[in-house]
Amino acid sequence: MLYIINSLVTEGDATTFSLVGVASDKNKAAQLAAEVYKDYNKTASFQNIEMITEWLATRKNYSFRKDKSHRLQLAITELEQESTAPENKLIFSAAAEQDELMRKVSQALFEGKHSAERNGDAPSCPIS
Repeated sequence: MLYIINSLVTEGDATTFSLVGVASDKNKAAQLAAEVYKDYNKTASFQNIEMITEWLATRKNYSFRKDKSHRLQLAITELEQESTAPENKLIFSAAAEQDELMRKVSQALFEGKHSAERNGDAPSCPIS
């Protein structure tokens, strides 16, 4: 199996999509992706980089935001034989994180909820 590593860097209004590399081992692919993160976030600690490498090996994606207008997204896509599975064809979603957050806030207000959710996980118990 091959693993394709991609990065998407957003800086202000500019967006750069690039192919980082290809690896035949999942852990090597995670290490290549973590190197991109290390170059992007010069202040990252060794433990932080190790944690992100492990996250990439298990989840196969990672997103880091320096501030409101600077963001790095990394993705590792599994490629079996000559084509990839349909669920792996989407590398990055074009929806902006801020738009998704505003949609969830609007939904919560409309439904009368008192807690915000992110990715389906409630950070605290809702007030009844």
